[in-house]
Amino acid sequence: MFATQFSSLSFLNNWRTKLTYFFITPMINLVLLVLINMQFSNQFNWDVAISSIAIDAAVLTLETFCSAVITDANLKIDFELIAKRPFSFRYWLAKCIVAIIIGCTLALINLFLLYLLGAPLDIIGRALLMLPLLCLYGCALGFVSWAISWQMNDPYFLENIFSSLAQLISGVLVVISAYPDWLKAIALLFPFAEPVTYIKTGGAKLAYSVFITLIWLVIGIFAYIIQIKPVLAKGKHHY
Repeated sequence: MFATQFSSLSFLNNWRTKLTYFFITPMINLVLLVLINMQFSNQFNWDVAISSIAIDAAVLTLETFCSAVITDANLKIDFELIAKRPFSFRYWLAKCIVAIIIGCTLALINLFLLYLLGAPLDIIGRALLMLPLLCLYGCALGFVSWAISWQMNDPYFLENIFSSLAQLISGVLVVISAYPDWLKAIALLFPFAEPVTYIKTGGAKLAYSVFITLIWLVIGIFAYIIQIKPVLAKGKHHY
């Protein structure tokens, strides 16, 4: 089952896409964020670099989960799923495990490279501690983004929004406590800020991020349930 799941991911098809997803893109994001941060702090901050890798892992987890389910939809597997076992534990667990493995792989590769470059072990340790939590949050938001966008013309609609906002709403550049009130309110609607705060400072309200994730999951499950009958009745997708 897992071999099939991995083979369905297009970015694992060849070494070029693997290099792009697991190394080039995270490093470009890291360099850009570090350079922006240096404009204000006049120093290189390892916490920004390491936090950037952690959030990239969460984003890739989100994208992998969403992509895997959309691939199943393209193959009409979702019709069979919702007709027989819409809440199949095995099906959804497999998607989560594959997405988490992909996200953790990205993080481990790049955190090791940062370690070789002299990154502090204490910050790397905090990032590793938060990595499983961030990837779980990525899975949750991946499910939500798919469920809400399931019958849109673009099933990647919400995933693209979440992915593009991730660095901003997580507080990678600046801890969200320093954000203006309106931006802080937006950031607190998502679960990424507290783990990033923990990576940077060693302290955060992680229970709050779990609570927010559960709210998102409830929204996603509700969106999923109310669409089951219409999807089965229509027998096709808009895309």
